Amino acid sequence: MGEILTAIFGSNSILATIFVSLLPLLELKGGITLGIDTEFWGDSALNVWQSFGWALFGSCLVVPVLALVFRPIYNWLKTKKFFKAILDFIVGDVAKRSDKMKEENQTKSSIRAFWLKMLAVFLFVAFPAPGTGVWTGTCFAVLLGLSFWAICAVVVVGNTVCGLIIASLCQVFPQFSRLFLIIFLALIAVYIVYRLIMHFVKKRRAQVATVEQYQTDAPEAN
Repeated sequence: MGEILTAIFGSNSILATIFVSLLPLLELKGGITLGIDTEFWGDSALNVWQSFGWALFGSCLVVPVLALVFRPIYNWLKTKKFFKAILDFIVGDVAKRSDKMKEENQTKSSIRAFWLKMLAVFLFVAFPAPGTGVWTGTCFAVLLGLSFWAICAVVVVGNTVCGLIIASLCQVFPQFSRLFLIIFLALIAVYIVYRLIMHFVKKRRAQVATVEQYQTDAPEAN
């Protein structure tokens, strides 16, 4: 990744930080830790709060666009068998979580349900872990049925809190900034492998359940 960034951005750590922050999974968390990496950027490295500011800016650019286009794209892709499998892999867990929360909120008042949804999205985005950033957080908020401006507000606030956590850690432990980046990239790799394994396990279980149901129904039909 370092060679690609150097080839594209040269020594411009600001543009590289913004670019990385736009990417799914890496997002603001990867952008901050990359921007301050003096071993990579040398004298062009940003300080912690410069990196935080540019990473926050880059990652938040995704929010309004995704809030506008995710729902129609999601609805269209669900009608296509091939894309539905990909969609289930990418946002399947988020969709199930949103459906469960909407069911639980049916008995609550509309105002209370709204703020519970806002709190759920905020906590989801603010938690500094792979798979809980602005991309999945915005999708989560859309599936919960929040309005455009509510989505933008809560995701940006949650993203800011997440960035403050990462920036504060880098400020307090500057000697570990490269280690934070390596750990985060390793966690992303583990997260992807875990999601792939769980996807195939669920698919296998569904196939087994279908076969068992067929075997159960067959004698009854006879």
